[in-house]
Amino acid sequence: MRTGGTALRLLVVAGGVLAYGYWATAQAPFRTSAYLAVGLPVALVGLAVLIAPEPLARKRSSALVSLRSAWPWLAIAGLMAALEIVGLALGGRSTTVPTLSTVVDHALAWHLVRLLLFGAWLFIGWSLVGGHRVERRR
Repeated sequence: MRTGGTALRLLVVAGGVLAYGYWATAQAPFRTSAYLAVGLPVALVGLAVLIAPEPLARKRSSALVSLRSAWPWLAIAGLMAALEIVGLALGGRSTTVPTLSTVVDHALAWHLVRLLLFGAWLFIGWSLVGGHRVERRR
């Protein structure tokens, strides 16, 4: 029974995050609703940390983010920076040699792309900080 409850909870949380992500990525930038879309989750997580019965440091190991867990994301970030530098060196704002940021700016015009990037951002954060389970001693 416990597995079914966990699966249901995971489905409800995933559905909530998806619905929230869909709404948040539909907001126009620099509007009150966009600031709320960013500020409310930050406030909720901050409140959850403050009222948690046990400090998070005791639940996790001393090193929340290790080089071992972060290296794939650091490699991707390095590759993206290198592509941006090469694009700028080959032409900057040229229409024939677009930079990575130019391509992303054009892609962000579509709501689905913004939603996918929002999900990827959440996944990266989860994998760096919350993706590693600490085994409990019985």
